[in-house]
Amino acid sequence: MVHTKEERKAYNKEYKQTEKGKMVNIINRWKHRGLIMDNPEDYVTIYYHWLASTHCEKCNIEYTEKNFKCMDHCHITGEYRNILCHDCNVNDNSTNTSGTPNIYWHKKRKRWLYHKIINGKKHQKYFILKEDAIKYKIEYEKQNIYIN
Repeated sequence: MVHTKEERKAYNKEYKQTEKGKMVNIINRWKHRGLIMDNPEDYVTIYYHWLASTHCEKCNIEYTEKNFKCMDHCHITGEYRNILCHDCNVNDNSTNTSGTPNIYWHKKRKRWLYHKIINGKKHQKYFILKEDAIKYKIEYEKQNIYIN
C-alpha cells in the first residue's frame, strides 16, 4: 500500500503521542546527547526510572516546569549517573572537564564554555582559551556574589 507524504506525517505524529512513541523519542534524545548502554534493555529500565522520578536525586527538590528532570550522564564515557533537576545537572561539577567548576569543553563549538544558573537564570559565554574562561568566571562571580 502506497502512503502519501501527508499520511506518513499524520501516522508519525500519532505514533509520537503513544506511550511507546514517547519512550522511543526520549531514549533516542538521550542517545543523541551521548548516553551509552551496553545492554539495550538498560535504556528502558532508565526510562521507567526517569518516568517515576518526582524529586532530584541530588538536592531532593520537586521537579517544576522551569526546573525539570534531566538524565545525568558522563559526557566522556557516556555512563548513566542519575536523574537530576536541571539546575543540579547544569551546575554539577562531576560533569566538569576543565578542573574548574562551571567551565566545560563544548565539543560541537570546539570552545570552552562558562555556564552557570543563578536564581533560575542561565548565563553562558564561550572562549577559545580555557585561561580566558577562568578569568571571566572569577570576575563574573565576584560581581554577582550577592545573588549566589
